[in-house]
Amino acid sequence: MNLIIDLGNTRIKYFVFYNDDEIDSTNSNLRNWEKELNNLLGNYPSISRCIISDVNGSITRQIENFLSPLPLIYCSSELNLPFKSNYNPFNQLGSDRIALITSSIIEYPKENILIIDLGTCITYDILTSNGIHLGGSISPGYIMRYKALNKFSGKLPLLEPEIVYDNVLGKNTEQSIHSGVANGIISEIKEIINYYRKEFKFLKVILSGGDAQKLSKTLKNAIFANKNFLAKGLNFILSSNINK
Repeated sequence: MNLIIDLGNTRIKYFVFYNDDEIDSTNSNLRNWEKELNNLLGNYPSISRCIISDVNGSITRQIENFLSPLPLIYCSSELNLPFKSNYNPFNQLGSDRIALITSSIIEYPKENILIIDLGTCITYDILTSNGIHLGGSISPGYIMRYKALNKFSGKLPLLEPEIVYDNVLGKNTEQSIHSGVANGIISEIKEIINYYRKEFKFLKVILSGGDAQKLSKTLKNAIFANKNFLAKGLNFILSSNINK
């Protein structure tokens, strides 16, 4: 069995795979990582190897020590991967993006793909039909934009995000913030999709991340990845780099 750990900026997710099939998953905030992980290991004593995707870095060594002596690797550009990349330097490509690109090429081989991940940051990555990652872009996600408006202004309040905001015209400060953030992100995504569709005759658009499903009515021509899409990529990388 494989243990997949996705360590994000605010939460940590665990997945258990048997061969290519996910058999369990759980997640917690960073404060409770040890309790959840301990429960998972107790429920699945046959776990024999682990991979970690870490974009946080704050508790990496603690998790590594907790799992010792379980064979463990970190998702990185140094591993055997199913794609080539023009990213320069390649080692600056985030582990979450590596996992998403891997999952995309497994699920949709020999296709031009735009992968959009909506998390703390919004990342865009282009993968060609011959398995070359051309690069992409990074922009602030929903929560980051709300926090920036509050932190870098004198009077703007910190609001709870509204992922989709139907009214472009805000008639007060709160409505204006919701409109600016939500519609700004939606317009950004649509424009980037349109740009790459001009570059590639056939382009498959994949949306992943916690906020992706909430945009399903707005972005109708995209594929909305399920919650374990990134984990599938990590499981493939683990199986390709550590023998049972």
